Amino acid sequence: FMGPVVSKAAAQQVVAAEADLVARGTKRLLPLRVLALGGAFLSPGIVEVTGLSGLPDEEVFGPLLQVQRAADFDAALKIANATAYGLAAGLIADDAALWERFALEVRAGVVNWNRPTTGAASSAPFGGIGFSGNMRPSAYYAADYCAYPVASMTAAQPALPAQLSPGLVL
Repeated sequence: FMGPVVSKAAAQQVVAAEADLVARGTKRLLPLRVLALGGAFLSPGIVEVTGLSGLPDEEVFGPLLQVQRAADFDAALKIANATAYGLAAGLIADDAALWERFALEVRAGVVNWNRPTTGAASSAPFGGIGFSGNMRPSAYYAADYCAYPVASMTAAQPALPAQLSPGLVL
């Protein structure tokens, strides 16, 4: 992630969301920080939420990732579907059969295999199947390819991009 959120107030909402998760017992793996570039610039934050109950089911519009570990694919799918939102879901795996099952069973409007869930194309449908997204497909022939909007980007193998985003060092 590189760039600001929409406003200083929006940045403070992301900071407050992280603070709330920490107060509920999450472990900070990478603390979110407001950057000196201006009040709307944030560094990414990562929190571990595995095993915690009563977590808020809310979208956070900023660079805050909640990691929840699962014992197996079935448990992970159950966790992924336990939301009222469902904007995007992604699977990183080299098993095509697992991808086919994931694509059929996960409840999300953008469903990708070995690709990021950001950067949706305007020629593909966009929107969640719950409270998330705009609930409308995009693209001229949307009615021909979806009963509810679902878009996917796939690759048989996970791979890093040829050029990393500015500010990202691995």
